[in-house]
Amino acid sequence: MATPTLTTVDHELVELVEGLQLDHAEIARAYQQFLERLPDAPSGRPEDKLRRLGLTHRAGAEDVWRDAGNGQFNQETGEKNFEERDFAFFNEALKDTYFHEIHRSLPFRAGRMRLVTLHPGEIYHMHTDHSRVAHIAIQTNEDSRLLFRSGDTYHVPTDGRIHILNTLRHHSAYNAGGTDRIHLTMTLAD
Repeated sequence: MATPTLTTVDHELVELVEGLQLDHAEIARAYQQFLERLPDAPSGRPEDKLRRLGLTHRAGAEDVWRDAGNGQFNQETGEKNFEERDFAFFNEALKDTYFHEIHRSLPFRAGRMRLVTLHPGEIYHMHTDHSRVAHIAIQTNEDSRLLFRSGDTYHVPTDGRIHILNTLRHHSAYNAGGTDRIHLTMTLAD
């Protein structure tokens, strides 16, 4: 296999990882394996089970399933809570899944590797991230998009490709469709 490289779709917004075609059926299977193994949320509330899901974690994390689901910045003070490179550990309970194979094949160093669901009608506030974020769509619909302050939108299809978004620019994400949008996201650590 050739070494994966980045190809720019729109030099300001999105790059695609070239030379790395992932198997979407295996990605969906890995997601089902994740759900089967996922412990209940610490709150004990069923509605919290699918919140803040991570595949990577920091050393000594209290909850390796949800450590990567935490925000990088304290919303009140604006101070950094951690560095992306701290998420250097992959969940041992998932090392036999396709997600681990993806993690090992990345042409960049990933920090937080997360599973993010946007339910129908959900939208994120406009924000910037400290690092670019790679997306792989697991489940989506045409009306689920990332929105940049410029007005540009981008739909990540379930094409088995890694789409690296320039989340250093102001952006949001919304799901105006009738089904959940589920993405595997990976924050670039370098």
